[in-house]
Amino acid sequence: MRVLLFTKKTLFERPRDRDPGLRELISTESPFLEEARRGHLETVRSRDQVREALLRLGINVVEAPHNFRVSDGRYDLVIVVGGDGTVLDAARSIRATPVLGVNSSPSSSVGHFCATTARGLVAMLERIKKGLATPTPLTRIKVTVDKKEYRHPALNDVLFAHASPAATSRYTIEAGQDREDQKSSGVWVATAAGSSAVIRAAGGALMDISDRRLQYLVREPFYRFGSGVSFRLTHGFVGPEGVTFVSRMVGGAVYLDGRKASVKVFYGSKVQLTPDAAPLYIYLPCWKR
Repeated sequence: MRVLLFTKKTLFERPRDRDPGLRELISTESPFLEEARRGHLETVRSRDQVREALLRLGINVVEAPHNFRVSDGRYDLVIVVGGDGTVLDAARSIRATPVLGVNSSPSSSVGHFCATTARGLVAMLERIKKGLATPTPLTRIKVTVDKKEYRHPALNDVLFAHASPAATSRYTIEAGQDREDQKSSGVWVATAAGSSAVIRAAGGALMDISDRRLQYLVREPFYRFGSGVSFRLTHGFVGPEGVTFVSRMVGGAVYLDGRKASVKVFYGSKVQLTPDAAPLYIYLPCWKR
């Protein structure tokens, strides 16, 4: 078995020169970071346990840099040690290779995308080898801006909004046969896998993991007070046709699975979000399947 290993960098392992406040808190061993410190130590132990287990099993392992891209067929499995955020980071660069998430800090991390912990890794790999565990294909969002497809799909969600969180987002939304001009704080568009994340916290619905539709939810729709007019397309579900936006703002953006991947959107740009990107094949916890 050929394995690519992708591991989380904790708060204590990231460059500190970008944030003097963080540098000061770490250098003084501030109790403010106690929870993060416990998570860091737990993650370090988990990484060591995973490496030792793979070495004992004689598995051919390559450690992935944080700007990696997986070529189809090069590896049999990508093992991601971290939490859901680490899986999202890794998933951007993976197409067809199956993924196994290992929750590196189960005392504090939810791990929706993690099928095991470091302690259970050997048993999980044995189940995979015997065919007792199979990866689940998860729908991902293809992002197309002005007919140009963005190179990375989104696994959880996409936020279409102004680049400044304090600015109003102005756009035309098209969902199904309906079309509407809107002003708001932006629009969330999520997959079934992402329906338990931020879109649910914003008032969206939890979807079955096998649902191939996309769900959209307008953030803080802006109506003219006293007009008696409200928007029709504030929340709904779309099929293969997806949802389309035409930007009516200067400085718009599309954010994929958080802040690390984004696409600039110009005035008049057409943004299409569809559920037909290559799915991510991932081993899920029993309760999630």
